[in-house]
Amino acid sequence: MHLYFYVRGKFEQVEHWKSHAQSAFWKWRRINKKTKEEEVDLVQGALRPSVLGAYEYIFPKEALVEVCSFFGIVANKQYGFGKIGLYTRHFSLRKIFGCKKIPKDILKKAKEIPLTFITEEFERGGSNCIIPGVAVHSIGIKEDREIIMGDYIQEGL
Repeated sequence: MHLYFYVRGKFEQVEHWKSHAQSAFWKWRRINKKTKEEEVDLVQGALRPSVLGAYEYIFPKEALVEVCSFFGIVANKQYGFGKIGLYTRHFSLRKIFGCKKIPKDILKKAKEIPLTFITEEFERGGSNCIIPGVAVHSIGIKEDREIIMGDYIQEGL
């Protein structure tokens, strides 16, 4: 899945945010064609610059709710001038990026996820990618198609 958004803030804070975004790993589910069983691997979220100064974050589709929570995207907020102008601008941006609006039920679930977690068995914990002074303005999401690669049926990240 692809998440498109704009990031703004002080340069050093945005760079700090980018390093956090790139250090997250997500569960990636794929089906082994031989055994017909689901296998789970970890895959690193991929952050890359996109057109018009936006960013694109690539991750497994099952992690959409957690990725939204991770980035602090819990509402389809509109930013700018006037209600009609906002609707038109965001509609146009989604058309340019070939994506759709993040569903409200996903955002509602994202809001309910704790921002941090600690494991009992290890000294490791996890946190979010919400950096003070950095704003993430979501544009939308786009799904990947399923592909066959070697012995696996998987999302074509």
